[in-house]
Amino acid sequence: MKDLAFLTSPDMSKAEVVTNHVVIAEYAGIERKSVRRLINNHKNDFENFGRLRFEITTLPDSRGQKVKIYQLNRNQAMLMITYLDNTEVVRNFKIALVKRFDEMEKELYARKFARAIEKPKGVNLHQSISEWVHYPRHGNTWHTIIRSLLATTVTGLTKKQIQARDTDWRKEKTLLDLLNSEEMERYKMLESIAIAMIEAGSDYDPIKVAIKATMTTKKVHTDQSRDF
Repeated sequence: MKDLAFLTSPDMSKAEVVTNHVVIAEYAGIERKSVRRLINNHKNDFENFGRLRFEITTLPDSRGQKVKIYQLNRNQAMLMITYLDNTEVVRNFKIALVKRFDEMEKELYARKFARAIEKPKGVNLHQSISEWVHYPRHGNTWHTIIRSLLATTVTGLTKKQIQARDTDWRKEKTLLDLLNSEEMERYKMLESIAIAMIEAGSDYDPIKVAIKATMTTKKVHTDQSRDF
């Protein structure tokens, strides 16, 4: 039931774990309009646990018409369940929902923690690039080139594809904010290699080859370990 709760954005700097009233209606076995009515009737109660957010979007069965979908954080979702009948379906749904919130909150924490750990190393990378013997060739553009190389290598995606993870992505947001916790771990590993090679005076092409080769080797070892 991975769709029970989700992040409001892939950008961890603004992401929050939520569910919505459509999910609650589906898995609790009740009509959507009944859930919306409960939210509207008890709006003040829900707002005790945070701003009551919503999005306007289409649903597969809305015939192209946009509908209002309420987003509920963990406490708001638990409050909603107290308003529902205590059936076996609802009880099972609550257990599954709590577990999913736990999973998503752990992932969000891991991403934020990994990002915080990376920041000092990111400063080192910035300084290394600025003092690089090849820096005059492209100037500040090198910072974008190197960071894009690392991010695209760990994700296997292009820069545009990484940015597309967040439809509200803005230029001032870094690609790092759109990586998950596993990708951040790989990024930090490759970042260390890049720093070492830059400080050794290596040109860009050997750095690129080393970064790509390291990621390929790591993937092969990972795949082989799964075979045993």
